[in-house]
Amino acid sequence: MGRIYDEDDYEEDYLEEEVFDTEEIEDDDLIADTLYEIVTRMGFKDVDIEWEERSDHTRYFVEGGDLGVLIGSHGITLEALQYLVGVINSRKGLVKHKIIVDIGGYRERRERVLRARARKEAENALRHGEEIALEPMPACDRRIIHVCLHNNPSVETFSEGEEPERYVVIKPVV
Repeated sequence: MGRIYDEDDYEEDYLEEEVFDTEEIEDDDLIADTLYEIVTRMGFKDVDIEWEERSDHTRYFVEGGDLGVLIGSHGITLEALQYLVGVINSRKGLVKHKIIVDIGGYRERRERVLRARARKEAENALRHGEEIALEPMPACDRRIIHVCLHNNPSVETFSEGEEPERYVVIKPVV
């Protein structure tokens, strides 16, 4: 895990300088710094940010009290925050790897729920011998369903529909 950011870091690092200067940060994670600045400027003062490097991405964990607003309905605000951090990263060239933002463990809980749902619906499709269409969901959720069932030779998955009503179909292989 990387360094934990808290309110004292904000006062020390950001109140003295109005402009975010990436060249003065040596051992810190530039994405964590950027994410912390965005979240605290949104009014969330009691937050900690940790990060964990994984094989294909770095996952940033935003923790603190009453962060439900940052998650939003069905994670829509969380997705917007991750998109914003990704755009900032691509423009400033802060890191070269994929960035995943998780708030209060929401994304990990959601992934567990989606994987369980994928397995259950695959069983239903096989039991009834027909396609199962899931509800419309964001691309990141659809990807979890596809990846979860990718190695199951009994079913195939594909997405249909137009955004924002795009959904996953689980089809038994005959």
